[in-house]
Amino acid sequence: MATDFSPRSIAALERTIDLARQHHSEVVLVHVIESLPYGVGHSSDPTKLLEHLTEDGRNQLAGFTKHALSLYPKCTSELHFGIVHQVISELARKLNVDLIVVAARSQRGLLERILRSLAEKLVRQAPCPVLAVQVDGGGQKENHAASA
Repeated sequence: MATDFSPRSIAALERTIDLARQHHSEVVLVHVIESLPYGVGHSSDPTKLLEHLTEDGRNQLAGFTKHALSLYPKCTSELHFGIVHQVISELARKLNVDLIVVAARSQRGLLERILRSLAEKLVRQAPCPVLAVQVDGGGQKENHAASA
């Protein structure tokens, strides 16, 4: 399951764990830290900024993993660096993953429609089905499941 630690990710985690329990599966939580955008760090040290992002990502992933383990004991986590959809697709191939679960982002604005979502990018590249869990209001619903 890909996570950005948002409330949407917590809802997606709960759905992931429901599926894992039904199929007696292992859950791998993945957080990817992307490279700094061009121009970031001109007024500060980009290495220090990346170190801060890494430390923050590790701490948040540790907390997220602790929460996941309180719900289901077969959870592990991994922190990676790179382009999110590429890293997750490569990791899914390496680990022979059966399903990738992501939290869907609503696409309300023009920019969001122009820029494809993570789920859409994964559907195009992943070696397995992708389940996007959409959260509306306080509830959750499955947005779509699609295979690559």
